[in-house]
Amino acid sequence: MKDKLHVFYSLRFLFFIGFLFVVVGTKAQYTSKDINLYIETYSDLAIKKMKDYGIPASITLAQGILESAAGTSDLARNANNHFGIKCHSDWSGKTYYKDDDKKDECFRSYNSVEESYNDHSSFLKKSRYASLFTLEITDYKAWAKELKKCGYATDPNYPDRLIYLIETYSLNQFDKADYKKGAITQKPSKADQVLSLQDRKFSKVDYPYTERAVYLNNNVYFIIAKKGEMFYDIAIDVQLTVSQLRKYNDVPNRNYEPQEGEIIYISKKAGNSSTVKEHVVRANETLRDIAQRYGIKEKSLRKRNNLPKGIQPSQGSVIKLKN
Repeated sequence: MKDKLHVFYSLRFLFFIGFLFVVVGTKAQYTSKDINLYIETYSDLAIKKMKDYGIPASITLAQGILESAAGTSDLARNANNHFGIKCHSDWSGKTYYKDDDKKDECFRSYNSVEESYNDHSSFLKKSRYASLFTLEITDYKAWAKELKKCGYATDPNYPDRLIYLIETYSLNQFDKADYKKGAITQKPSKADQVLSLQDRKFSKVDYPYTERAVYLNNNVYFIIAKKGEMFYDIAIDVQLTVSQLRKYNDVPNRNYEPQEGEIIYISKKAGNSSTVKEHVVRANETLRDIAQRYGIKEKSLRKRNNLPKGIQPSQGSVIKLKN
C-alpha cells in the first residue's frame, strides 16, 4: 500500500512541476521581503478600492502580489500593470508587448499603479463576475474560489494560491472596516527572524522559491518540518523533487518521512567544510543525526572517520567534522 501511495504522490508531483513551469516559469522570482514591501506600499490603495467597488482588499492585494511577482515583474515595472490584464478588443489606452501564452502578446499599460488598480476593479464589475458581489466581503475563501469559477484564471491552483498569500500575510486584516494604517505591524520582529535549535541559533534568510521560513546552516539552506508533512508536501513548497530532498537529507530508507521539528535541507549539504572541528556522540545519536545537525554529507563523515556503511558511532566517541 505504501509503495502505491509513493507512486501516486510521485506522479502528482511530476504533474505539478510540469504545470508550474508552464504557468509561472517565466515570472520573476520574489521574496517575502518583496511581499511585505508590496503590502506596506499598496494596502491603503487596496482598502480605497474596496470602499469604492466592494472588492475585498485581501483579494486585490493577493492578486496583485501573485500577478506582478510582488511588483517585481517586467509588466509591473515597465507598464504599471499589476494584474496581468491583456488589451482585449475594448482597450484604447497605452499598450505593452511581451511573451506570455503566445509571443508578443498585448498587455494594458498605465500611467500609474492606481490606474491599474482602478482598471482591475472595473474589470471585476463586468457581468461575467456578478456572482462575486453576492458574497460576504469578509469571506476571502469564497471570493478566491468564485474567481476561478468565473474564469478569471486558468490555473487550477489559483484559489489556493490566493488563500495561501492571504493567510500567510494576514491580508484579511485589511477587509475590516475599522482597519487603521499602522495598527498591525507588517514586518516580523527580530525574535521571529532567529531560530533556536539544538543549542544553536540560526538566522532567517531570504529564499526566492518558497514563502516559508528558510535558514542557513554551514552555508546550506534548510527549513523545519511541520507536523504531518511528507517530503511530497515540502517538495511542492520549495520547488524541488522528492528524490532531491531525500538525497540532500541522507534519508535512510524509501519509507522514511520527516518528523515534526526536523531540519530538512533544501540545497546540497557540504562535503568537507564545517565551522566546527569535532562532535562528541550523544546517547542514541546516529551518524545521520550528526550530519543533519552540522549540514554535512553523511558519506563524507563516514569517509573522514573510517566508519563503514551500517556501522554507527558509539556514545562518547569523537567524530571529526572537517579535515
